[in-house]
Amino acid sequence: MFRWAPYPFLRFTPFLMLGIGIAHYINYTGAIIVLALVFLGYTGFAFFLPKSAFSRYHFWGGILAMIALVSVGIIRTQQHDQTNASDHLLNHSDSSDYYIAQVVSQPELRKKTYRVYLEVEQVVTSGEQTFDRSGRIVAYQPKADSCQLLQFGDRVLVKDLPDRLEAPKNPGEFDYRQFLAYQGIYHQQYLPADRWTIIQANTILSWQDWASDLRSRCQEILLRYVRHPQAQGIALAITLGQKSHLEKEVQTAYAAAGAMHVLAVSGLHVGVIYLIINFLLKPLLRLPKAGVAVHTIVCVSVLWGYAALTGFSPSVQRAAVMFSFVIIGKALNRQSSIYNTLACSAFVLLWVNPYLMYSVGFQLSYLAVFGIVYLQPKIAAWWQPNYGKLNWFWGITAVSIAAQIATFPLSLYYFHQFPVYFWLPNVFVILGAMAMLPLGLITVLLGFSFPVLAKGLGLLLEWLILAINFLVTLVQKLPGSIIERVYISSSQTWLLYFVVIFIIALFHYRKLRYLSLSVLALGLIAAGQIVHDYHQSKEVSFTVYHTKAETHLDFTQGFENYHWGDWNKDAEYHILPNHIQKGVRTQSVEDGEASAFPSRSTHGITLLQYQGKVLALVEERLYNRPVQPISVDYLIVANDAVRNLDQLDEYFHFDQLIIDATNSYYAVQRLSEQAKEKQIVYHSVPLQGALTVNLD
Repeated sequence: MFRWAPYPFLRFTPFLMLGIGIAHYINYTGAIIVLALVFLGYTGFAFFLPKSAFSRYHFWGGILAMIALVSVGIIRTQQHDQTNASDHLLNHSDSSDYYIAQVVSQPELRKKTYRVYLEVEQVVTSGEQTFDRSGRIVAYQPKADSCQLLQFGDRVLVKDLPDRLEAPKNPGEFDYRQFLAYQGIYHQQYLPADRWTIIQANTILSWQDWASDLRSRCQEILLRYVRHPQAQGIALAITLGQKSHLEKEVQTAYAAAGAMHVLAVSGLHVGVIYLIINFLLKPLLRLPKAGVAVHTIVCVSVLWGYAALTGFSPSVQRAAVMFSFVIIGKALNRQSSIYNTLACSAFVLLWVNPYLMYSVGFQLSYLAVFGIVYLQPKIAAWWQPNYGKLNWFWGITAVSIAAQIATFPLSLYYFHQFPVYFWLPNVFVILGAMAMLPLGLITVLLGFSFPVLAKGLGLLLEWLILAINFLVTLVQKLPGSIIERVYISSSQTWLLYFVVIFIIALFHYRKLRYLSLSVLALGLIAAGQIVHDYHQSKEVSFTVYHTKAETHLDFTQGFENYHWGDWNKDAEYHILPNHIQKGVRTQSVEDGEASAFPSRSTHGITLLQYQGKVLALVEERLYNRPVQPISVDYLIVANDAVRNLDQLDEYFHFDQLIIDATNSYYAVQRLSEQAKEKQIVYHSVPLQGALTVNLD
């Protein structure tokens, strides 16, 4: 029978997570009342029952402890939720002209802007009244203002209040608002130089300034001595956690090979740092008294120093916490299980920030580590080559397989793809990362004082990176290297994990009931997919998407989908998730069969006919008035082509007006108001989101 006593945090952490998960559905006061009742109940058990009888009711004591931990998770989550504060910016209803905020991050270079985070302190109303307020804002500064960027610690006066982040307006689109909400951010603002002024510059050099400056200097050194563009991006990503120089082709190749984890500074990189420091400081462990303490302090300090150098990314913080627990546990001569240590580190992280539970990185990293710890020895035992180096390679392959087993359901759910040959390149990629990281760090260190040596090591690092890239690209080019556009629902993801757990239990306990349970879970997954496919096969619809650059339309019949508009990165971000979720085969209208999709242009108007319905798309100013108005079912106006709805009377008879997202803000407001006055049936895509019209 499994003994829980050595694994207390394996019991505590899941119930804390359960409390975090249901915190949004249960009242804060109710959770406190439940916690108080549990405390009173447990106290009553301990006070009234004799010691001899108390042990017989330990089961009910466990139930009370479980309820207490769930209640604590609810309370801690709602305490962490800043929107519950009465002074939060979300709860501010007065009109304001300015707000005062402090910069709480260094500017981060993006493709077109610099991103920085602000912490609100006060707002100034139109009546020049000042109110204390709280809340975090993500702000974007144009690249043109790079000479006058906000810096960490500055206090600034900003014109106008920020905008609330909006929910996604396309079906299946990534919920960026929710993503930032889990980080305590609910507002955003574009900040050109004329919208803000510094009222108190940061004159004290903080550790964040020092770390940012050091990171910039390290980046300059790597870019100086690693010259190939592809090698530069990977060197910066692996050594400093900076992905701004990564080329799209490189990221695609690593994703197809199942090796993207190497390009994100995470547990692998922190583990390599720990192995290096532990090896160099091993002689300290032989000292009689202070050796172990010095070894522990230096190892932990170096890990957190590296975390600071990489900008304290969440993945590095998690890894640093996990390794810190392991190092301190060893120093205290605790024979605690690695499972309990990992669960304890997760408990601490979730206590500090409960919303980490919703982080994809948090979920994948802990699942991968638990999978490696439990499954790797069992997989490695399948085959034990006599040749030492082959055995070592097989051990690393077993690590890759174990991590993939533990994470593939979640990877399918979030990323909709599976790298078929993940096991082929991972041995070389992991070994390469274990060499590239120390090479990169040594190159940086030598670059400060010994440029000649740094140049030689930089060249060696560049060759190594290009060699790994070559191997990864070979794997990407293999037939069927990646299964793409896989969609599974959240319930199917849970069922897939049940399948994995039941199969592991089958091999462990050798009982057929686990095989039956796994088959049942697979049957439920298949049933869910059949229901999904049945509903999709019946769909006949068209969709007008919310995309600001140009108009995008979908015309769907079952699993066949015709797309109107140029397919680009914007379309891939906003529209592709809906295609994946539906499981449709998409082709452009121009490439489709003409008989399936008749269309024509007349008088500057594009007419599209689908399933007996006629759509008119107006993207240019109307001219050459037709002899008589054109009868259409749906009229789509875009690109500010229509200024006044009155002029449409001479051109169209239509049943519904669709205002496209390519129109300007003022045009959308004007056309919406006119449609209301005229009692026209209309849909405003910028205000209401994408429109899907079912034609079946």
